[in-house]
Amino acid sequence: MNELYPIVSGALSGLAATGALKGPIESINQIWTLTLGRFLDGAYQKYKIKQAANLEKYANEVRSGIDKIPEENIQEPKMSVVGPALEASKFYIEEDEIRGMFAKLIASSMDKTQSINIHPSFVEIIKVLSPLDAKNLYFLYHDGDETISKFRVANKENGIYTDHFNHVFLGNPECQDNNLIESSIDNLIRLKLVDVSYSKYKSDDSLYDKHRENELFLKFKAEQEELQQHNTALLNFLLNGGVLTDEDTNVPLPASVQENYLNQLKQVVQEKEIKVVKGIIQLTAFGKNFCKVCL
Repeated sequence: MNELYPIVSGALSGLAATGALKGPIESINQIWTLTLGRFLDGAYQKYKIKQAANLEKYANEVRSGIDKIPEENIQEPKMSVVGPALEASKFYIEEDEIRGMFAKLIASSMDKTQSINIHPSFVEIIKVLSPLDAKNLYFLYHDGDETISKFRVANKENGIYTDHFNHVFLGNPECQDNNLIESSIDNLIRLKLVDVSYSKYKSDDSLYDKHRENELFLKFKAEQEELQQHNTALLNFLLNGGVLTDEDTNVPLPASVQENYLNQLKQVVQEKEIKVVKGIIQLTAFGKNFCKVCL
């Protein structure tokens, strides 16, 4: 592999010098250097300084975790855990939440009382968590807010409904963007760290007041009510002899189209209920062990 280094580095440096794909090439230079060789440019020296600072934080976090273990509980770390953890963690050293989980996993591997909770797959789990996933797990584990919800628009006459905004989790005070939260919860479910159910929920209904008063739900409800008013007004217009026309030519649409649209509106404007569907999010047994060890 070493004989390829001058060729590869020359090619990469040439691309960077001409400005082609400058950002990606600089990144691959850095990754290459970390794993296979050395570049002696000023930018990389700055990168090394930054990485050295992160490495020091990492070492301090591991040391802090080990210091908390009573001396009688110290054991030789399992190579099947520490080896993969150290190897994997070098690619996540800049991300505080992920680096912190690796540090706690390594420290926990030296604690006899944690042996029963540690699973070799924890390394792979950490690798596929985002910082937001880690935060959501942290707040669920430490704060215990197990409420979750989704929004439902239900037809009161026939019971047909549509659900919107799945996995509204308000337990993370640092992020309330449901577009981000929903995908994060989906990932935690995929990894078997949490279970989510909407067929059961917390017995204390007041715990869901924050979901009903949440800005996202209030905005959604207002939009649905505004749409209902618009459709009702349009239906009344047609029932009172109004005619739909082509937007471009202003020519009345065919009678069959008018009738079809009228029938659709009659269905659409049927009375609806807009509500929060209560649910519960809970750590699995596997998830609890992961949190005990890594959070």
